[in-house]
Amino acid sequence: MKTRKAYISIVYYLIVFLSFIVGTTMLALSIMLSYSNPAMCQTIARRWARFLLTFSGVKITVSGLENIPKNQPVIFASNHQGAADILLCLGLIPINFRFVIKKELFKIPVFGWILKKCDYFVVDRASILSVFKMTQDFVGVLEKGGSILIFPEGTRSRNGALGPLKQASLLAAPKAGVPVIPIAISGSYNILQPGSWLFERHPIKFSVGKPIRIESEEAYKEKLEEIREAIARML
Repeated sequence: MKTRKAYISIVYYLIVFLSFIVGTTMLALSIMLSYSNPAMCQTIARRWARFLLTFSGVKITVSGLENIPKNQPVIFASNHQGAADILLCLGLIPINFRFVIKKELFKIPVFGWILKKCDYFVVDRASILSVFKMTQDFVGVLEKGGSILIFPEGTRSRNGALGPLKQASLLAAPKAGVPVIPIAISGSYNILQPGSWLFERHPIKFSVGKPIRIESEEAYKEKLEEIREAIARML
């Protein structure tokens, strides 16, 4: 059984690597030839994610996509169970959005340059000023009509359970006057558990909740807990 899982894992990682190389090369050439823009980068990333999710053979149950407002910027607030969460959000959320990427990835040759061209957010978790600037950047993108994805727990879950939401994680919502869309991902913790490299075809439930508005900064703490409760109910 373990040998079969190892074989499936190696094949899947190989497909991920090859498709990543091909996609990155094509995207880099497109950017250099001025055929690309941030929206196109995000569209390409979504198609790549959908390809990998389909090829993975993982059964995914999706609900609540009708709760995503049309023609309006939003903040998607998702729990963070495992390494597959970004791929799931990219492949299943039907609109373009931007998200935070740790600063170390921006230093990778070519790939880091592409991330900058695609206007993804860079954050230094060790710097309070970086977090403050990130909130300002979020507001700027939202006010221009773009949407963003945030994992308000701040890091991946160690055991699959939903953790507390960081106090400053959703401050951009009342500042920009946009709704928060809670997202609950169940099962991704078992896809690739901490300390293991074996890929598991564990069923995933991807649920999108109704928009929650944070009317003012005074109501922020209460609404933050409401958003956490909405995520917890869908898990």
